[in-house]
Amino acid sequence: MSEALMKAYVVGEEARPGQSQQLPESPWYQEYVNGEVVEPPYDLDALAALYETNATHKACVDAKVVNTVGLGYRLVPAAGQDQKANPDNSALLEHLFAHCNPEMTFTEVMRTSWTDVECLGNGYIEVTRTSLGQIDGFYHVPATTVRVKPDGSGFVQLRNGHKRHFRPLGAPAALNPNTEGPQNEIIDFKKYTPQSGFYGIPDIVAALTAAAGDKAAREYNIDFFEHNAVPRMAIIVEGGQLSDDLLRQIQQYMETEIKGQGHKTLVLDVPGSEVNVRIEPLTVGVADDAAFLNYRRANRDEILMVHRVPPSKITVVENANLANSQDQDKTFREQVVRPEQRRIEYRINRMIREQMGIGDWEFRFREADLGEEREQAEIARIYSDIGAWTIDEIRSSQGLQPLEQSPPSGAEE
Repeated sequence: MSEALMKAYVVGEEARPGQSQQLPESPWYQEYVNGEVVEPPYDLDALAALYETNATHKACVDAKVVNTVGLGYRLVPAAGQDQKANPDNSALLEHLFAHCNPEMTFTEVMRTSWTDVECLGNGYIEVTRTSLGQIDGFYHVPATTVRVKPDGSGFVQLRNGHKRHFRPLGAPAALNPNTEGPQNEIIDFKKYTPQSGFYGIPDIVAALTAAAGDKAAREYNIDFFEHNAVPRMAIIVEGGQLSDDLLRQIQQYMETEIKGQGHKTLVLDVPGSEVNVRIEPLTVGVADDAAFLNYRRANRDEILMVHRVPPSKITVVENANLANSQDQDKTFREQVVRPEQRRIEYRINRMIREQMGIGDWEFRFREADLGEEREQAEIARIYSDIGAWTIDEIRSSQGLQPLEQSPPSGAEE
């Protein structure tokens, strides 16, 4: 008795031609070799692309950017300057921030720059001056196009084959070697990392494996549904052998008829009574739907965790209620948003003092949450009632001018 002949044919897409996996030479390669600039610890273009390919990461970045720098700003008298703040200085600053850029508002400049900080770890703002040396503009510099000089003397931008040099804000004037004109200045922001003294690292780096896993899961789903939700098949023949012509017909059916076209049937006409043909889906190791969803949810939660953004901020409402959402929002503001706002404000106010000579007014970002504004108003009312704060002190904290004081009765005018 002869043994039954069994053969298996895997039906799927045809093998694709081999492709080189070498990375293209970086446009910065020569500058790295020459030591003109320092190479970042991570590929900035890859980090920038992640912002456009991972929904959770993008939502977290947008939430942090809007709450940190996207709600506007105000000017308030500096500490101890409530009664002495010169309104002319306030008007000068208002004009500068309102007309800092012909195409973007100052808030837009901050949003684009802080998006770079959250995506790449670094953000840059170009500062321009008039011929008299007065600051008159702020411009966003894409962080993917900038590298840091190793001696800390400035920055180099490479874009479309052109190179520009910039100096740190307040550094001595220098000529741009490519244009022979004066170098503009840059205010740089970065997320601290002990790994580099030149560049920052964005929060998403700690969750790169979660982002990669989520990308693989999405691609698996797309591939599955592109084949009409039909898994890869194996044609198993027992007691016979498929001819080359029949095998080609089956393969053509699987690749052209099933893919993208449902509700079709394949009929196999096999001679003989001892031949058994089976079409088996290759489902070994494929997780069930619940486990698959749990895996994607775990990836999402890990990305949320490294960003420290509450789920409610990106419209994830699972197991959410008003009480814990408010607590999460408060923690987000106090531990994530406000520290970053204070850090940026410090840099801007230092520029106002040292580069513009204005020390009686300060820059402040506006903050979210009307409920907290009501709480602060109630606190101010209580302190005013007990005489701890004056009306002018309360107005000063809101960036308002003091009320005009009428002279006391009987006083000489």
